[in-house]
Amino acid sequence: MIKYVKIYDLIGFKICWILCASCSVWSMPYLGPLVTLIFLLIHLKIVNFDSTNIKIIILAIFLGLIIDSLFFRMNLIEYSGGFLAEKKIAPLWILSMWAGFSVTLIYTLQSLRENLFLSSLLGIIGGPLSYSAGVQIGSITIHNQIAYIFLSIAWGLVVPLIFLAINKFNKNV
Repeated sequence: MIKYVKIYDLIGFKICWILCASCSVWSMPYLGPLVTLIFLLIHLKIVNFDSTNIKIIILAIFLGLIIDSLFFRMNLIEYSGGFLAEKKIAPLWILSMWAGFSVTLIYTLQSLRENLFLSSLLGIIGGPLSYSAGVQIGSITIHNQIAYIFLSIAWGLVVPLIFLAINKFNKNV
């Protein structure tokens, strides 16, 4: 079963991402996080509740809370859906995306783990593209174009940071 974790994580995360972004627009902001929770629990069952996976998921949620709340409070990005968004805090659905993305880094994208340049490039390009897709769906609003520069910088640092954490946690196992 564990040999299928890469494909499960890739497909599962894509489904969760679409649901999280779309359900916030459909006035069901908690459906995406609920599906993501189920996705993560199945993932954790597949990997026998590996401690590295749990630590990385928690780290990603924490980073997402800090980064997206900061961008929200700086009026660079505006999120819709849920009680946290009403308080200018990163909503549960975006934090769920962070959690789902983190498990793809552990298995699906593990070939980038040792290459900090490529992992940074993935963040620099992929981070803003993901937010741009959120704009197209209507789940977020980007208030000015400089936000994309900040997103590139943040994600260019966060992806390698999570990979470094994965490497550190795996060495300690």
